[in-house]
Amino acid sequence: MSARLEHPVVVGVAGAGEDDQALEWAGRTAARTGASLVVVHASEPEVLAARMAGGEAVAVTAVLEAEDALVAELDEQVRSMAQRLSISARTDVTRGSPVAALLAHQDEAALLVVGTGRRTAVEEFLLGSTSLGVAAHARRPVAVVNAGVHVDGLDHGVVGLGVDGSDDSARAARAALALAQLTGSSVTALTSWFLEVVDGYVVTEPDSPEWAAVERRHADTIVRVLQPAVEAYPDVPVDWEVRRGPVVPTLLGAAREWDALVLGSRGRGGIRGRLLGSVSQRLMRSAPCPVIVSRAA
Repeated sequence: MSARLEHPVVVGVAGAGEDDQALEWAGRTAARTGASLVVVHASEPEVLAARMAGGEAVAVTAVLEAEDALVAELDEQVRSMAQRLSISARTDVTRGSPVAALLAHQDEAALLVVGTGRRTAVEEFLLGSTSLGVAAHARRPVAVVNAGVHVDGLDHGVVGLGVDGSDDSARAARAALALAQLTGSSVTALTSWFLEVVDGYVVTEPDSPEWAAVERRHADTIVRVLQPAVEAYPDVPVDWEVRRGPVVPTLLGAAREWDALVLGSRGRGGIRGRLLGSVSQRLMRSAPCPVIVSRAA
């Protein structure tokens, strides 16, 4: 590690074990980068009580008592982790929207970290989530650690970068190389293509001139996206690859050998949230490593 983070890693947790992987990854990242850790927990007891009662009156005091017990358990968990990892950590407990509580910390944070809880894909779509809300609106990089990520297995020494050629890809490249420098990792940049048409024909033959032209065009895109970041972080080892295949399965397959996957926040469409509503959202729920969404300008 050749540098240290001057600002804290800030992680939002619901408690009750729902975001254990996100909390553990945030703590280990703070330890590896020399940062402190801020653990944010926010709740809305009145809203929760109304949902539990199906719209009828219910004693909010019972919800508050349960919340107090949860916070006490979280405080102990954070103290134990801080001692184990030899980091400085504090807990910030507040009432209100979890998204708003996390975004309130973004000006002081080097990185925001959120989990996805244990919701199904349908629940994520219908209810929304803290992870999507924070990733779509934050001005800082946001790491989303889904409940299926095994933090103990993230020892590959490689940060992955998804490239689509957008301006945000260039920002994501800088974020990926900055993280790699802090953690002593290399970077692998990957772009994929699936359906390409050249002169009115779908490209399907690997040995054809058309196939070679498509691969060359995507390779040029990766090199262009990487160049400013490589100049800024010349000591970080960087590799790149062009693969044919649908973007989500291709990235998910590659991410099995990565410690994190870094993406831009908007993609080619240039509309904040568009990529988060499709490719990024699917990767957040399913990736075997944390997905880091770099901030938009």
